[in-house]
Formats: sequence, structure tokens, C-alpha cells
Amino acid sequence: MHHPIYLFRHGETAWNAERRAQGRLDSPLTEAGRAQAHAMGLRLAHELLQVGYESSGVIVRASPLGRVRETLAIAAAAAKLAHDEECFDHRLREISWGDWDGLNGAEIEAGWPGAMATRRLDRWHYQPPGGENYAMAVERARPALDDIAALAAERPVALFAHGGIGRVLRGLFLRVPDAEILDMDQPQDAFYRLHQGAAARIGTQVES
Repeated sequence: MHHPIYLFRHGETAWNAERRAQGRLDSPLTEAGRAQAHAMGLRLAHELLQVGYESSGVIVRASPLGRVRETLAIAAAAAKLAHDEECFDHRLREISWGDWDGLNGAEIEAGWPGAMATRRLDRWHYQPPGGENYAMAVERARPALDDIAALAAERPVALFAHGGIGRVLRGLFLRVPDAEILDMDQPQDAFYRLHQGAAARIGTQVES
């Protein structure tokens, strides 16, 4: 891989604000989330200018879920990225909570007493009813990342995804232990530049 991969999480959504699991379900971006998407697009444009890349030459890959589509539309307009339906890859969808998608912690506890406590004992392997665990997500994220890395051999890539699957993608890129992936942050007001085996966090505040 000769060029960077810029890894984004979607902006804040209504369910993020309500602390609800989203998984494969969707809720719209909040006003703050739309502002985050716009700021990340502007910051990417600045980053590209600083290192001498043309925005039109950046390859875009993204989750097809609605909150990422909304984030991408806003950020791409701010950064002048070109993209179409071909950029969406189902392997970049968020890790599914299955029957828990759309629920908050209290609702999950009410329906499945003790299940969240059990999950906390082994977050990597615990599979919610009808959902995925992190180990399962790796199986689809790894080939997706391989394909994206192959694209980055030719041009920089802007990759728009989610918190959970974004952790997995970053961890696979860095080749870190499972436990370290689980402890990674999931910013919605910053993105990561993955390049030469390292991940650099890029905030939306442009230094003067």
C-alpha cells in the first residue's frame, strides 16, 4: 500500500444520542452529526491539500447503511470527493446486534435479563441473539480491507463506516491483539489516516 486510507465513522445519529444499539438498523444524523460530517469533509480537504492529493483522485468506499450514506453525502460535498453507487460495500456494514438492534440497555436487560453482563465477560466472542460478534465481523472485514489496500496501491482511499466495524478495520490494519481492538475509540468528530503500518488521528480543528 503506497497511499493512505482515511477511515471515517458516521456523524452522531438520533439513536447515538439516545444510547440505542443501531447495528443494521438506522436513524438519521442529528444536527450535531451533520455538523461533524461537514467538519470532517473540510478537514479531509485540508489534509489532501497539505500532502498534494487532488480530491477528485480519491477513491471512496463506504457502508451502504443510511447513516453512512448521509455522512458521506455531506463530507463528500465539503471535500469535493467523487462517488457513486459503486462505492458501497456490504462488508463495511456495522456489526449487527440482531434482536437488540434499536434497543437501549434497559430494554435489552428487560428482554434478556443478565445477557449484557454475560457479554461483558467476553465481548469478542459473545453473539447477541440473531446478531454478530467481533470474531464474525473480522471474517468479512479482512477481505474488504485487503481489497481497499489494493486500491490504495494506486490512489488514496476515503473509507466511511461505523464504530464497531471501524475498530475492526483499524485493528486489522495495525495487526493488534483482539483486546486492543475492543478498547479503541470510535470518534465522530475525527478520522484516522492509515498509512505505512500506523494510524494517525486527525481532528476537525485545522491548525493555523
